[in-house]
Amino acid sequence: MRNYLMIRLLCVALLATALRTASAQTVDEVIDKHIAAMGGASKLASLKSMKMEAAAQVMGMEFPSSTTVVQGRGLRSETTVQGMTIVNALDGDKGWMINPMAGQNTAVALPEEQVKLSAGQLDLTGLYNYKQKGHTAQLAGEDKVNGAPVYVVKVKLNNGMETTHYISKETNYILKTATNVQAEGQNMVVNTSFSNFKQVDGLTLPFTTEIESAAMPGGAMTMTIKSVQVNPTVDESIFAMPKN
Repeated sequence: MRNYLMIRLLCVALLATALRTASAQTVDEVIDKHIAAMGGASKLASLKSMKMEAAAQVMGMEFPSSTTVVQGRGLRSETTVQGMTIVNALDGDKGWMINPMAGQNTAVALPEEQVKLSAGQLDLTGLYNYKQKGHTAQLAGEDKVNGAPVYVVKVKLNNGMETTHYISKETNYILKTATNVQAEGQNMVVNTSFSNFKQVDGLTLPFTTEIESAAMPGGAMTMTIKSVQVNPTVDESIFAMPKN
């Protein structure tokens, strides 16, 4: 009888261990499932450029916006406000803008900290190949976003910036990110929520993005994508800062 009880207890212990092992997720397993949900590694590896037409909603007003990105190379966005076009651009590790709303009718170089803050926008592939990009990631537990259970993945980029990703346990999509930023000597968190996911040329993309930050007018901005071009041919001279 004693041996029977010992064997039974051992079986229970082994079963409990097996269940914990089966249910445990590593950060790479969570990220791999996310990559698969976004279209797969081979599809993301082939992503070289993208152009998006969108509408930005801020404080009850809507403005048309166009953004062109070449993977790891450059970005240019144009937003029309009251008939005037605001241009923001990244050219490698440099950035510039034209903002006639602020009386800047010629290109002005962006501060280094603003370029650093925007650098992640040059990466169209997100968490794909994060180790090769020099980033680190750790699984920091579980949480909920609007009632949906999520994995919490903390990522430190190769430029030192830190972003927490909230990845849906059901869909494996990123539902939200929280990025720690330093702007004008102040620390703040930029929260970005993603929804309305759709497939475009085999990629799954969020067509609605809401950005919340204390530094933003009204505290929040919503971007709604109207159309997307995947791997369009791009004249990279559009990223170069104009000579005034």
